[in-house]
Amino acid sequence: MAWNIENIPHLTGYTVEWAEPGNYYLSKRDRVFHSDDLGQPLKEIARIDAPLWQRAAGTFRLGQRLLRFMVYNIVPLANGDLFVTFGKTVGIIRNGRYFELPGLLRPCRVLRGGCAMDQNGDLYFGEYLANTDRGPIRIYRYPANGDRIEVAYTFQAGSVRHIHGLYLDKYTNSIYCLTGDAERECRIVKSSDGFASIETVGEGDESWRAVSVLFDAGHIYYGTDAEYEANQIFRFDRRTFQREKLGEVSGTVFYSKLIGADLFFTTTAENAPSQKENVAGIWTVGRDATVRNIAEFEKDIWHGGLFMFGTIHFPFENRFDDRLYFSLVGVKGDDETFCLRRI
Repeated sequence: MAWNIENIPHLTGYTVEWAEPGNYYLSKRDRVFHSDDLGQPLKEIARIDAPLWQRAAGTFRLGQRLLRFMVYNIVPLANGDLFVTFGKTVGIIRNGRYFELPGLLRPCRVLRGGCAMDQNGDLYFGEYLANTDRGPIRIYRYPANGDRIEVAYTFQAGSVRHIHGLYLDKYTNSIYCLTGDAERECRIVKSSDGFASIETVGEGDESWRAVSVLFDAGHIYYGTDAEYEANQIFRFDRRTFQREKLGEVSGTVFYSKLIGADLFFTTTAENAPSQKENVAGIWTVGRDATVRNIAEFEKDIWHGGLFMFGTIHFPFENRFDDRLYFSLVGVKGDDETFCLRRI
């Protein structure tokens, strides 16, 4: 199946955070917008509280990238609120105002797409931070219609560095948790009881180091975030956990999306030892399970560690079968938004 990439010039500077027919949420720095059709003008619905000096620095793109002054996730809730992670804060937008939620034990980021909502409407996410001393790392729960965050599970000190993301397998109502980074810290675990208990799917080396995961009726798919080994797309059987390699990709895989029957994975330009070219790319896996590269973007001139790696950002949800929106960060074309459309 062929796909065409279309630039959306009037969305330069905006990131599509949620996309479904007649309902889009977008972000620009600390501002959140809504649109019925992505046409102009976009309706600003809230501004997230932030110190004035950060707002001033964030008006410049390099300042925004340096401070990570940006939205990471927007999730509409059943009660009409929006769950939002911004910078190292977690909160909700209600009636046009942003409220930071109590219960977070320390500031942390939640990587893009890395929240999971279970069948009860409870939302789960994990701590993503440097954790150089390898202290305990927590999974949090925001209960449906709740007013604060609570700890759902704690990885004991020294077991993992941080959590890359949590993802719902709607076929079994299980939540998968992905952790990193050193070999013994690379794990994929799952829980079917709200993290009262966990089951290990795989662990122990960089082949189990992943940032995102996708599900279909029979298999689970992920791309590796391997620093030293060649990065691969894997799939394994949900029942037996038997795993197979589908193909090699050009760099570390951060984000992924399932659109119809097609799977999309983004590789990151972070100049890791495992990376042959410092480019970000989009890779697809179709019905024939063949891994194909469909787009590449060169890293820009700015230092990746300071001003962000070259990444390709997908919306938290992209509920279309014929298109996928994405935005560029840290590559040539930085801050531009595109639509990948089926042709």
